[in-house]
Amino acid sequence: MNYNCHFLREMGVYGFDQIEPIILASLVSGDPLLLIGKAGTGKTFLLNSISEALGLEHRHYNASFISFDDLIGFPFPDSETKEVSFLKSPATIWDAESVLIDEISRCKPEIQNKFFSLIQERKIQGIPLEKLKYRWAAMNPLFSDIDDSNDQYNGSISLDQALADRFAFIIHVPDWEALSGEEQNLVIRPSGEGAVNSKSETLSGFIETLRAAFLTIVHEPTDEVVDYCRIITTLLTEAGYRMSPRRARLLARNLIAVELVAAKLGYPTDNKTKSRLYKLCINWSMPHRAWKGHIPAHIIDVAHAECMRQINSDDPNDRWLQEFLRTNALKRKVNMIVESHAPKEIKSLALIQFLHHGSTMETAIFAFATQPLFDSWNLVDDEALAELAK
Repeated sequence: MNYNCHFLREMGVYGFDQIEPIILASLVSGDPLLLIGKAGTGKTFLLNSISEALGLEHRHYNASFISFDDLIGFPFPDSETKEVSFLKSPATIWDAESVLIDEISRCKPEIQNKFFSLIQERKIQGIPLEKLKYRWAAMNPLFSDIDDSNDQYNGSISLDQALADRFAFIIHVPDWEALSGEEQNLVIRPSGEGAVNSKSETLSGFIETLRAAFLTIVHEPTDEVVDYCRIITTLLTEAGYRMSPRRARLLARNLIAVELVAAKLGYPTDNKTKSRLYKLCINWSMPHRAWKGHIPAHIIDVAHAECMRQINSDDPNDRWLQEFLRTNALKRKVNMIVESHAPKEIKSLALIQFLHHGSTMETAIFAFATQPLFDSWNLVDDEALAELAK
């Protein structure tokens, strides 16, 4: 599913065809990107090549041995402003437009913590980095992801969960066996080693055009995007892969950016293609890859399939019923029955199904708290009230 994707190949970067729409979407949104891959899979080469093609003032830091002072420079008091300033150098971060924090899973915890504001807010030491457009990071797989005893990364540790959750896309970079024969041949050619890309006006124009559209659409996402994010977040959380409210918001941004990229590249607009794009997006939007490791494919497959079934359903009552049954929070269930305009018979059916399949403690608490309310407000029918009374 790569259609007219060719930007990375034009840079001499090969093997990323299947995830190129995701890479381009991250450039459109400008949200943080994390690449996870084994040694020699081209993580650093990809990101450095993108910075060259976009003509960015780039900084590449190795987090395994960096000192935070290397980023900010030597502090000195400014006699005029009475504030502390920092001596700039070609290595400091102040004038950077893009930053790559390489080997982020190998840095000391105290250094890792200092990356929070840089990655989330484009700030360092509380000072805004006005020129910074892109924040990228790369790391080796976690031990739990290594299936080859001869391929170990003992120094690569899990990211702090809160830090991992700041990255919009968390992508596993394909290794040799995942490449096509053509891609393998292209990768082998020594001519690309150390090559520097000239600025690509085509790529820059592509990103700038979609960026303008993104900034408009992101304030008014479609109902479909909102519904997908809400439902998939709930389903994956219930499957044991908690998705934070921040993650749900980042996922919406990711979907908007991916849809814009796909439309610009000429992807079909049918439901099947949209479903594949949404699945590609959620697959590479799960922060658990940076701290929990492997995510079974069937978990994402099942949650995505159910989510698409619900958002494509023509019956709003069915969608409401499924959301009520899927919601674990009892307070949320009460609010849904009180506030929704769903027909009384649908609310009653949902209530009866919940009472029959929920735990005894859960349903008892729910019934004790709600039976007088639902009765006096005439929110459900007599059958449902009888079930509550039991």
